[in-house]
Order: sequence, then structure tokens, then C-alpha cells
Amino acid sequence: MEQIYHLYITHKCGHKCPLCCNRLYDIDKLPVITVEDLNQAHTVCLTGGDPFYLLREELISIVDRLRIHYKNIQRIYIYTSGKMLWIEGAYSHWHELMQSVSGINVAPKDYGDWDRLDYLLQQPKWLEMTAQPGMSNRLYIFDDQWNTWETISKDVTLPQTWQVIGRKWDKEFNTPENEHFVRLPILY
Repeated sequence: MEQIYHLYITHKCGHKCPLCCNRLYDIDKLPVITVEDLNQAHTVCLTGGDPFYLLREELISIVDRLRIHYKNIQRIYIYTSGKMLWIEGAYSHWHELMQSVSGINVAPKDYGDWDRLDYLLQQPKWLEMTAQPGMSNRLYIFDDQWNTWETISKDVTLPQTWQVIGRKWDKEFNTPENEHFVRLPILY
């Protein structure tokens, strides 16, 4: 069975969601990922906080190291609220990163996240970056956000590399048997 590792890499996040899965347990008590874990991994999902709060070079370095040292890792995904995807003039710098990952999973949490996502989804360059062959991106929409998505989606056509998935806030975070929630030994 393919092993999937949700790798917590940073506490940094622009939200304080009341039912965030990161509030359900003590992050410092999560198992630290090992070389053995990485040698078994088929998929690594970078999470946090929000990995896009890291400096671009830090995030690219993490992805590059996983790709260089662990050839068995077939897929790398990054989870984000989308808040940091658009900073004035910075989104064009994500091109290098997007060439190294299998996709991004965006879960907007507030109007600011949706506003940024709406802007990005209207940028041909951004859509092109996320529509590369083999990419698999997900837009997670929580119950209270469907009206916002319906408004935005009238003006946007997502590439086929995107899936729109409904989500609910869960009071428990349980992973399937082949998925593991782990952390870096030192967080960014």
C-alpha cells in the first residue's frame, strides 16, 4: 500500500481557525519524520501552519531535497489557505516551485483568501503553472464558503488539473492506515 506522509513543516499561518486540526493535538508530540519514513514514502504532503508563509527559497529547498535524496517519492503536494500565494509581484516567482510539485491544495478561509484566489484564477500565467501535465490540484471548500465560490466561479474556468471538493470541519483528525502525520525535527 502506498505510504503517504503529511509533513508538518511550520507553525506560521495567517488564520486561527477554531476547528483547525492542528489544535486537536500537541504538535510538539507528533512523531518526527525519519529517513526510514522518507524511504517508504510514495507521497509527501507539506503542511503546517501554511508552508507558503516560508520564504520561497526555504520551500523550494525542502521540495528539492525531497526530490534529490528520496527518488521513491512520486508525489509532493503543498497545502495552503492561499493567503500567501499572491503578494504583490511575487506569484510569478512560484513558477520554479510549481515545476517541482505534483500539485497544491488550497482551502480558502476568509474573504482575503478568496479575493487573492479570485485574482490568481484570472491570471493566464498562474493557470498555466497549475495546468502542467501530471499536476493534480484541489480546491477545498468548507460548508460556509460555497456562496463565495459560486460567485467567483462564474468568471473563472479551472483547468482540468483542478478538483473542487467540499470539506467539513471535523472535531477529530484521523488518517487512514497508510497515511501518517509527522513533523520536521525543527520547524521553520
